[in-house]
Amino acid sequence: MFIPPEEALGLIKDFLNNTINAISLQLMQSTKRIALRLGVWWRVNSLRRGLLEAAIPYLRRGLRFKSPKALEMLREAVIEALSLVLMRKAKFVAYLVGRKLVERLGWVRAIVRRSQDMINMGLMWLNTPIIYRPELT
Repeated sequence: MFIPPEEALGLIKDFLNNTINAISLQLMQSTKRIALRLGVWWRVNSLRRGLLEAAIPYLRRGLRFKSPKALEMLREAVIEALSLVLMRKAKFVAYLVGRKLVERLGWVRAIVRRSQDMINMGLMWLNTPIIYRPELT
């Protein structure tokens, strides 16, 4: 099962950019907790990690961020941490690969009815030898 890490990271970041619209205290706390548990917290950029660590107590006090720039920086920090967490989940990477294959191959849409079908397609693609795989892009 091989997909280049930068390609998988790109798929995950694209998915998270389209999915995460608002940043909340609960999202930041759970992201930090999961990243610490999986051991990827220390791989997050130190400035973004510090921003998250400073923002959590700030929001716990009942204060809030008004600056759109600060909110965008927090969003980017959460996306980076979550992308490192989700890189370790083979099932999630398989889902994203299957989703990309469904977008690329139009005739597959009639076959795929559930998210489990996309995961199965992604796993089949990941387990296919590299020289026989269709391109994702």
